[in-house]
Amino acid sequence: MRRSEGYPPLPARGTPGALLLSVFAFLVQWRFGFGWADEGLLWYGSQRAALGEIPLLDFFSYDPGRYYWNAMIFRLAGDAGLFTLLLSCSLFGALGLAAAWFALCRARIPVLWRVGCVVVLLVGFGFPRHKIFEQSLSLILVCVVFETLLKPGSAKRWMLFGLATGVAAMVGRNHGVFFVVAAILTGAYLVRIGRKNLFFMGFRSFSAGVIVGYLPVILLFLGNVEFRKVFIDSVLLTSQWQLPLPIPFPWRVDWYQALTLEQLQAIAVGLLCLLVPALYLTGGLLLPVTGLAIARQMPQRLLLGAASIAGLPYLHQAFDRADFGHIAQSVLPAVPVVFILLYLSSRQPGWRRLTPVLSVAATLVVLLAWLPSEPIVQMLRAQKANPQSVQPVSMGSKKFLLYRSQADVLETVRAIAAKCSLKDGEFMAAPSFPGVYAFLGLKAPFWEMYYLYQRSPEFQRKHIAAIGDTQLILLAPENTVDLLERLKLANTYGLLLTYIREHYQELSIPTLPAGTVLYAKPGSCAAMLNVQR
Repeated sequence: MRRSEGYPPLPARGTPGALLLSVFAFLVQWRFGFGWADEGLLWYGSQRAALGEIPLLDFFSYDPGRYYWNAMIFRLAGDAGLFTLLLSCSLFGALGLAAAWFALCRARIPVLWRVGCVVVLLVGFGFPRHKIFEQSLSLILVCVVFETLLKPGSAKRWMLFGLATGVAAMVGRNHGVFFVVAAILTGAYLVRIGRKNLFFMGFRSFSAGVIVGYLPVILLFLGNVEFRKVFIDSVLLTSQWQLPLPIPFPWRVDWYQALTLEQLQAIAVGLLCLLVPALYLTGGLLLPVTGLAIARQMPQRLLLGAASIAGLPYLHQAFDRADFGHIAQSVLPAVPVVFILLYLSSRQPGWRRLTPVLSVAATLVVLLAWLPSEPIVQMLRAQKANPQSVQPVSMGSKKFLLYRSQADVLETVRAIAAKCSLKDGEFMAAPSFPGVYAFLGLKAPFWEMYYLYQRSPEFQRKHIAAIGDTQLILLAPENTVDLLERLKLANTYGLLLTYIREHYQELSIPTLPAGTVLYAKPGSCAAMLNVQR
């Protein structure tokens, strides 16, 4: 690419630094905590994919891309433990950081501002750590939109945009939708500045890229009847995946509570819910409208607009179920928007003195929003408040610091599984313990192992038939989501729960936390009964 064309130069470095920063953040945090629900589902699905099983078809899962990424890392590392899973997630995060760094370099943002932006993004990657795929893809989208805006007349750029869209859809079909929306917004901007002539070329190239990027799933869909059925069923169930929660705007914060860290976090999250849409609106309004030749001379504003275009569709994911976990995985494109605005303000005489104050304020909001939820902060706070509330647990060759209640469950189940030499299908856990299967290295007895939805009697009977060889069952019957009675096991899997209670013996184990019960199959391994004594 010739400098005389007015395009920003390609950065020579970036990916190695992003990789090093990701590895550093991983080394700081990896050993703290374990989420045996969502994080456990990712771990279990990745283990099964590494063994040759097909996500969605052979076990309940989200779209297959993330599982195959982790499976690839598992095979390269020769290990499928939690440590390797978290390392794999960090490596995917490095792709997002590299994309952000690349775009910031191309926009001629000075190095100190770039470093500040990437460090704040690393804080964001710390929670939720199993959703780093969502966070990283949103940053990759920023870079893809920016590169397309730099040279919208290039069929290769539009095809790359489509290719990224197809690959993103393999990780999560919602990401595919968000990338398509961003492409539409990009096209609308080009129409606004008088480039209607690019529509058909861009549409053809983008569509071709989508097909190529999504081709593995397309071929599986066309060639495997059973996969096609479960894929369509999963699409039809999409409306049940999310339980809406009100957006935690600042006026919904209880201002009469003591000013604890949790209260400060609630205020910071409320501010995020106001500021992030406003930032995207600002970035969109600052997009140059005088033509691309001039726009390329203002690459900072072009990247500002690209980040806003990329971030807007992700607001649906942030606010559809507006707990902080979903907000945190969806708003990271706002970080480059903030740093570009701060950089631009530092060059304006009237704003120059205010820029340091705004920089500190923006960083403080991010830190207060994210740090209380970071595993390292949560575990160390719990340890300081009560050293007996946490306990190290060996997982593979590594030790993780977990809550005592989790540790008691895992150690008890592991001891029984070892004494009874449990094999695949002989252990079951419900409703939200898929990570326990991964911890034990065992295959679940049935396709479903994350009991989130109400299932039909016919579906439950299939499950009952599948547990004919199951000897040990871990249940938390009162566990639910959002305190909803209708999502307890008695209401989602009533037939299955009744069958277990009628055909299995409840074990009395005082070390198990309240609400957690183990059931043993009568006549099975004697160690299951001895563990009560």
